[in-house]
Amino acid sequence: TQVEKSPDAVAVVFEDQQLSFRELNRQANQLAHYLGKLGVGPEVPVGICMETSLEMIVGLLGILKAGGAYVPLDPAYPKKRLRFMLEDSRVDVLLTREELLSRFGKIQDAIVVCLDRDREEIARQSDDKPDSKVTAENVAYVIYTSGSTGRPKGVEMSHASLSNLLYWDKCAQKDLALPRTLQFAALGFDVAFQECFTALSSVRTLVLLNDRCRADAIELARFIQRQSIQRLFVPFVALQQFAEAANNLGLSLPQLKEIVVAG
Repeated sequence: TQVEKSPDAVAVVFEDQQLSFRELNRQANQLAHYLGKLGVGPEVPVGICMETSLEMIVGLLGILKAGGAYVPLDPAYPKKRLRFMLEDSRVDVLLTREELLSRFGKIQDAIVVCLDRDREEIARQSDDKPDSKVTAENVAYVIYTSGSTGRPKGVEMSHASLSNLLYWDKCAQKDLALPRTLQFAALGFDVAFQECFTALSSVRTLVLLNDRCRADAIELARFIQRQSIQRLFVPFVALQQFAEAANNLGLSLPQLKEIVVAG
């Protein structure tokens, strides 16, 4: 719906790159058709191991458009944890980049799709909207707990629950114009879904953050000012560090209208 309403609006930005809603949708549709030919559909788990990039968002949308459930696999995790998550979730397809394959060792039970290596084949697919056959009860993602109280556990979330979250957000935000949202969380945290899809479902621009800025409160404060971020989701501790850094730098952030805090 948002693609049809505002095809030329900027959907996602990362450093000096950006994609319009039209282009993001086109690439995600092509990936969805490619994944569909590999058997991805409702209740099929698809691992996504990507560093922050425009391709990461294309991959996320492509999995969902194909009807699959995405399983975030952070390339920064230890190899042992990545192998455990890959085996425990029983993913049928792993979506990644060729340079990250060494993080997993030998992969036996999953079809590997590399967005860089397989780019030409994916680009030959139809860019029509796929028919995913997904229902509200189907799983949209499987996100693993930290494992701090035992072995990590995969938590399934349905399309119904996540759609309700987005609907609540849309109603709560109807009087606020907040076109630039920061993607602060890594995909392996549940709030990443809220950051990403509250933006894309409301014709807001999603601004991606590199790992250096995420780990450095001073860099984060400067980035938020430079990118004119208007909506920010952060854990409490990160908010405290960011606020102290902004205060120490004497930064004025009049464009920042809403901060959503948890933790």
